[in-house]
Amino acid sequence: MTDPISPTCGTATKGATQVHLPVVVGVDGSGWSVRALAWAAEEARLRGRPLHIVCVLPAGRHECGALDAESVLGRARTIARMNDPHGRVSTEVRRGVPATVLAELSTCADLLVLGHRGGDGVVGPVFDSTAHTLARTTAGPLVVVRAAPGRPVPDRDRPVVVGVDESPDSRAAIEFAVHLADRRGSELVAVHVWSEHPSQAVRRLTRRELEPGREAADRLLAECIAGHAAHHPGLQVRREVVSGRPAWALLELSDSAQLVVVGGRGRTGLARLGSCAEVLVQASTCPVAIVRPQPVRWTGSDGSVSTDCSSGIVDR
Repeated sequence: MTDPISPTCGTATKGATQVHLPVVVGVDGSGWSVRALAWAAEEARLRGRPLHIVCVLPAGRHECGALDAESVLGRARTIARMNDPHGRVSTEVRRGVPATVLAELSTCADLLVLGHRGGDGVVGPVFDSTAHTLARTTAGPLVVVRAAPGRPVPDRDRPVVVGVDESPDSRAAIEFAVHLADRRGSELVAVHVWSEHPSQAVRRLTRRELEPGREAADRLLAECIAGHAAHHPGLQVRREVVSGRPAWALLELSDSAQLVVVGGRGRTGLARLGSCAEVLVQASTCPVAIVRPQPVRWTGSDGSVSTDCSSGIVDR
């Protein structure tokens, strides 16, 4: 039995207590959830965070299903130890609707990780629909682990791609991507998708005008990324302004990326970013991270802890 992980585990500091929240990964025994587990175990190691592995049983499952779940978790724990022999790992069986259970656990997680195209697992949750539901509803960062056939997971040799616009969610996505790329020693590609109505393009070409929209997009991209280089001097950043529709542009870039990061919602540039994120979850050829601004995880000058956790994450 591994040590329990609770939402109040932390390190006492003068004047405050910082909550060390775990990386949570959902497993169902399928090959896709094994890939998600491998990605989550590496990320937990790089973050210095505990790894919490969860298997969700539908409410109608009886004792046989529970035994299957324990078997799945036993194999998952072994795989996690192979990725990080000294990491802190806990496991848990939960009952209920996978999307509901994982959304609840995400409020007490540093990161939630899930595989896509599940359903061949022995305990049965179909994580396709779960991933799409969580992409719309989870409050914290969500990584949906996808990969084209033959692609290794994790894959540090490719860059991390982040979609950029002016929205608060985009700023959160940039910060997430910067830290992740820096931890992995990977190149960061910051992308702004610039679009132009066909009639505007025809008028501009007829008048032999330059592309003011593209130039403005490049300035926006530079402004959004500015400042990160000073805090991460070893990080290699490349800016790209791409013309087209956001979802299709980022899908194309996923072919050469180790991870595509987007905000949960967007206003400009990556307009309708929520639907863009859903398209990426459905069709990306690499893992996808969907990021929203994080709630305050710890506060208080008197040593009190403030989180949004309504229930603990414990080993059972």
